[in-house]
Amino acid sequence: MLLQPLGFRHPRKTDEATGRALLDAIADEMAYLPDDVLIAMVEAMRARGDGASKDFWPSRASFIGVAEWLHPRPLEFSPKLLSWFASIEGPRAIENGTLVETWQFFEQKKRPPSLPEDRKRVEVVAQHNARKLQLIAERRERGREQFPDDLAWERWYLDRRLYCEQAVADARAGKAVA
Repeated sequence: MLLQPLGFRHPRKTDEATGRALLDAIADEMAYLPDDVLIAMVEAMRARGDGASKDFWPSRASFIGVAEWLHPRPLEFSPKLLSWFASIEGPRAIENGTLVETWQFFEQKKRPPSLPEDRKRVEVVAQHNARKLQLIAERRERGREQFPDDLAWERWYLDRRLYCEQAVADARAGKAVA
């Protein structure tokens, strides 16, 4: 879905095995992307060819950069980043109520929120989300009409929180076994 429609070529000095290895590595890196993002990748990569005629395969790093921009790589595919949640930081994020927001920060930035301004940003977003959950619950308790977007967001957020909690538990269990 991605490589064949692009139709780039390798420079003359590239032997077939090396060229195939490059394309295989790119395909492996892009395996996490859903079909709709792969289609968008084709359009984004068409103008990124290398060489004077822009008809050589772009670097693996170019593909990764565009993929991250379109659809950040989930943490499940980044064991080094996931190990941060296996440390004391995962349970701390659960306790502080910032787990989902910390997870999102990791997915976007590919690093922990270690700077004071990063931690503050995560806390502010977590407070906003906690307040939104509270308002939805209060409207439900009062029997008020709910907005479909709010209900969809609430369902997504609660599912995401459960997912992240399970991922932290799994990461900690894996670390304990290792």
